Amino acid sequence: MDTTTTINKEDVRKYLLTDVASCTFTFSDGLKSRVNPSPESEIVLVKFIPRASRSKRFEDSVLSNYSNARNMNELAKLCKYDCLRTFTRHFKKCFGQTPYQWMLDRKMEEIQSLVLNSDISITEISRMYDFKSVSHLVNAYSKRFGISPHRSRLSNAI
Repeated sequence: MDTTTTINKEDVRKYLLTDVASCTFTFSDGLKSRVNPSPESEIVLVKFIPRASRSKRFEDSVLSNYSNARNMNELAKLCKYDCLRTFTRHFKKCFGQTPYQWMLDRKMEEIQSLVLNSDISITEISRMYDFKSVSHLVNAYSKRFGISPHRSRLSNAI
């Protein structure tokens, strides 16, 4: 075994607990996990899953369920979260913005694609994406892309 992978027994003993009835781990995000060994067990093996893999699973769940959700409450439910606050906290950690803002950004990207690549009317697009009115869509589009959907479509046609 090479020296970089050699495990020093003294280092292992620092983390070996004996005669423990139970052990509670509190993680930086506030989650707690309790381990209760059975009476005949001499050694308890605890495996900590790195945060990256947990956040990757969360990200995959969001991305796979996004297209079926009409709002962030539905997205949270589809991702198996009953508590919207917990979902929002995990979402911000993973994506760097609120679920509402992220969903609005995705929606606006889809709308821009429809405006530029289809002949669907702006009125119909506003209905498809549940905007309250065409002017609401036009204002949101103009704010996001700096140009109205109509002008965007015209400039793309040239």
